[in-house]
Amino acid sequence: MPPQAGAIGNQRLIALEDSQVSFAWTDYRDSLKKVMTVPAEEFIRLFLQHSLPTGFQRIRYYGFLANCHRATRLEPRRKLLATPYSDLLPRPTDYPDFGERLRLCPKCGIGTMVRIQVLFPCHGPVPMLVDTS
Repeated sequence: MPPQAGAIGNQRLIALEDSQVSFAWTDYRDSLKKVMTVPAEEFIRLFLQHSLPTGFQRIRYYGFLANCHRATRLEPRRKLLATPYSDLLPRPTDYPDFGERLRLCPKCGIGTMVRIQVLFPCHGPVPMLVDTS
C-alpha cells in the first residue's frame, strides 16, 4: 500500500450518494472500523481541517509531546497546571537584597541612587524640537 499523501486515503472513501459522503474510520476505543456518513459540505469542512497551507510541514508531535520525551516531561507540566498561580510567582523573601542592589551606585557601590525621572524607550527617530514662538 503506498503512503497516504492527503488527510484521507482513497481506500477509506466508500460512497457519494445524494450529497452524502460515506467513509471508513477506526474507533480506537473499541478497536473497530466504522463507517460515517455526513453531508458533502461537512465532509469538505472536516477534510480541510487536516490540510496544511503551502510551505507548512506536518509534525505529529514535537517538543515535550514527542514520544521520546512524553513520559518524563508531561507529568511535571501537568503538576504546574494544577498549581495555583500565586505559588509560581517569585516572593520578596526569595530575593532579600534585590531592591538594595538596584539602588547602589554602579560606580562606587557605596552611594544610594535616587530615581529622578523614568525615560521610556523611543521607537524611531527622535523628533527635533523647534521653537515656534
